[in-house]
Amino acid sequence: MDFYATIQPDFGEYGGKSGQCPLFVFYKTLPMTAGTTMDLEKISEELKALTERLGFEYVGMEAVKEAGENILRLYADREGGISLDDCEKIAGEANAFLDEKADEIEGNYLFEVSSPGLERPLFKLEDYARFVGRVANVRLKSACEGRKRFQATIEGVRDENVLFDSGGEPLDVPFAAIMSARLAYIEQKGQKKTFRKNGGKK
Repeated sequence: MDFYATIQPDFGEYGGKSGQCPLFVFYKTLPMTAGTTMDLEKISEELKALTERLGFEYVGMEAVKEAGENILRLYADREGGISLDDCEKIAGEANAFLDEKADEIEGNYLFEVSSPGLERPLFKLEDYARFVGRVANVRLKSACEGRKRFQATIEGVRDENVLFDSGGEPLDVPFAAIMSARLAYIEQKGQKKTFRKNGGKK
């Protein structure tokens, strides 16, 4: 089966590479055998090896349901940003692999290869260590201190916990308690200086 691509506009600063939104998404419809169970962890590891073998960074993979569609989404990147041709290359290699794994995934899925965008998803504990100082939008599996969702600055990683600063309030969250997280895109406003001028003749 062939892939088809959707190209989204670039709101970032990377000149046609990965920007604010995921720019390049390749889809492949996967008809699977009913009653089977997807081993997401195993498939993720194999796709990770495939992506890295091609010379790209494997950001992570997720299985989600959006607009009634089951989606298996692979995020990839590279230094300087990932291009449309890069996504096409990964998608092409993943095609044969997913055909071989068709009986390990339940139901019908769309497979996507996507750039991470500026609102990059955080999959691993190492991701939080990498982006210390950045603001993230976090969703927890269950409420922590009365909140299930929050936006906070990543302060660091300690053992198996992620340390956040939410407006001066420290949060120590077990990594296992995090359902999902993404870097927050915060628009940077330009600097300006205003001078008050008086018109008219003196």
